Amino acid sequence: MITLVFSGEMSAPRRAVFERAAARWDRVIDTSFAPVSLDGETLRGLQIDAGIAPIDGDAGILGQAGPTALRADTGLPITGIMQFDTADVARLESEGTFEDVILHEMAHVLGFGTLWPGLGLIAGAGSADPRFTGPAAAREYARLDPEGGAAVPIANTGGGGTREAHWRELIFGDELLTGFLSGQDRPLSRMSIAAFEDLGYEVDYSTADPFNLPSFRQLALMGVTEAVRICDLCRVDRPASVVVEV
Repeated sequence: MITLVFSGEMSAPRRAVFERAAARWDRVIDTSFAPVSLDGETLRGLQIDAGIAPIDGDAGILGQAGPTALRADTGLPITGIMQFDTADVARLESEGTFEDVILHEMAHVLGFGTLWPGLGLIAGAGSADPRFTGPAAAREYARLDPEGGAAVPIANTGGGGTREAHWRELIFGDELLTGFLSGQDRPLSRMSIAAFEDLGYEVDYSTADPFNLPSFRQLALMGVTEAVRICDLCRVDRPASVVVEV
């Protein structure tokens, strides 16, 4: 189970956004692991420190999100952090994207993109065509595109928080876990859920949203182009993780 620990002042509506994201991920994946002791405290599942505070104003650093402690036995997160800039959050709320950003960034705390390199799940790193090689995600990708290759295309552009840590937007469009906020619905696909199975989680595929690969026309209507545009998700720092013996 995901436990949220809120820091500083946060309004009830904003807390509710984090709580809805945690509830969604708890339906998708099983985080009910054996208890582990960390800093004199016994933790069960995943504990996330969540906060919103002034950092550097709108369009600067959005914040930081990622796992901060990993289990030595499975490599899966014990604790994580999600801290965001007050000014950026206000803009995301006005744009109607805040809820999806929180759901997206919580996926990184759970290990999506953040744990891939350490597990050797990226082929072609640094190339024009990096791929995620997890077998479960590759299986689901093959259902979406039988001729797409043996592994899933991942982001080949963007900053350090985006490149090779998301699905490739020019292929997957508005899927929740691409590196940009495209479209209106941003579905969570079976392929994304499968990527968590590749990390070692037990998952529930019935919680996936309907998703098909978008056409070129649909991509254009979503605003997905090669042009440079604002990338909130590029501006999130990923904290270093420590390994905790169980």
